[in-house]
Amino acid sequence: MLKGRFTQLSNFNQILLSLSLVVGTSFILLFVGSLLCYLFFGLNIMTDTAAFDINGTHPNIPALKFYQAIYSTGMFILPPFIIAYLLSSNVRAYLQINQLPRFSTFFQAFLLVLVSLPLINMMGELNSHIHFPDFLKDLEQWMRQSEEKAALVTEKFLYMNNIGDLLLNLVLIAVIPALGEELLFRGVLQKQLSKWTGSVHWGIFISAVCFSALHMQFFGFFPRLFLGMLFGYLLVWTGSLWVPILAHLVNNGLAVSASYFIDKGQLPEKADSIGSSDLMWETSIISLILFSILTYHLFKTRKRQIES
Repeated sequence: MLKGRFTQLSNFNQILLSLSLVVGTSFILLFVGSLLCYLFFGLNIMTDTAAFDINGTHPNIPALKFYQAIYSTGMFILPPFIIAYLLSSNVRAYLQINQLPRFSTFFQAFLLVLVSLPLINMMGELNSHIHFPDFLKDLEQWMRQSEEKAALVTEKFLYMNNIGDLLLNLVLIAVIPALGEELLFRGVLQKQLSKWTGSVHWGIFISAVCFSALHMQFFGFFPRLFLGMLFGYLLVWTGSLWVPILAHLVNNGLAVSASYFIDKGQLPEKADSIGSSDLMWETSIISLILFSILTYHLFKTRKRQIES
């Protein structure tokens, strides 16, 4: 019986086991994804390289989105459940998905993400203007070129003709990452890192660094680090992974929806960059004040619940 069999492993060995399972499951699902792409799209990932080259002239976007969904599932969603099964006798309790908080808690988390958007956009604007010393100029140039390529990939993925495309992108870019990344980074890694370091705060910070670094976009590193820490503290303050999942979903979903409605001319072009251009400091300070008030209120609410 494998359930809970590795509970007695040291904290560090549990982390190593978890990372090994993530890598192993990812490779397996990449192979499965290749087979499914051949069955559903008639594409061989080894030979039809042009169809899978997002920067090529004729990439097969539906196949790429399908492959991305399989990869994300294999890397983020499946491993946490396998890890929890091996390390605990109660999978749902280990991942902290065994209880739903009150609606008011969800609503506070929703507002928290909403009011923090100008602050996050300001961080992104400042992050994008960071320059390296002269001896690291080549590295900076490489990073900026990588950012530009990533922006092109995002632009192609976010091209949407109708509501059906919007719903598909919401699943691919909002729902799957919100579930998977929170299960892995907050449900598993944050828990294990907190035990290993003996500090909840270090656990939150290190897992947030890993979360941001995984996206491989240095000039968006700090806003993602901020979001990762916010999601981490939401888990600690509420005791339920469903709250950071919702917050993550709201953040990504708003970005996808804004892109669609801006492209359709139903929103102004600056709607998704409030706080990063005109009135940057004013809107960001207001955002910070509202964010601090909501954060304090959420923290006090959880403290009263624990005490009672």
